[in-house]
Amino acid sequence: MRALAVVSALLLGSLAVACAPAAAPDGPPIAAVHRQQCGKCHAPPSPGSHSREEFESAFGRHQKRVRLTQDEWQAMVDYLAPAPEPR
Repeated sequence: MRALAVVSALLLGSLAVACAPAAAPDGPPIAAVHRQQCGKCHAPPSPGSHSREEFESAFGRHQKRVRLTQDEWQAMVDYLAPAPEPR
């Protein structure tokens, strides 16, 4: 009988872990938009993989297909483009 209680407790514990909400990934809120929107048509570009100018140019074309606010587009550029070098 004790073995049944232990097995039941283990199964309930496993179920609780499996049903728990996933932890939010690290990063700014725009990171979730990046994963969701950019992954619909192609592999999402990695942050820092292109220059700010390249991202701005590409996003100019993407604005016809993807509906984001101007603030979201700017946040996406800021998230993906490498930080400008200090002068």
